Amino acid sequence: MTSAGRTAAEKALIDTELEGLRWNWGDAHQIEFSNEHGWQARRRDGQGGWLTGADPDELYKVITDDYRLKPVARNYAPADEP
Repeated sequence: MTSAGRTAAEKALIDTELEGLRWNWGDAHQIEFSNEHGWQARRRDGQGGWLTGADPDELYKVITDDYRLKPVARNYAPADEP
């Protein structure tokens, strides 16, 4: 996660949002936030590219929609991140 130039409160909010997204989707998706790329996730099964959202709520919806079309096996542990 890159949040350089942000206040402590902004960084804490980003961390909280990441924690929530990862709690819901972290075993099936690698989820990140950066100033350069914003909110993004990619499937742990390697199918497709990065999913993006303008904010955490939009990313959650994009992940959910993608998952409905083709579920990701939930046997990928967060420790598998590159």
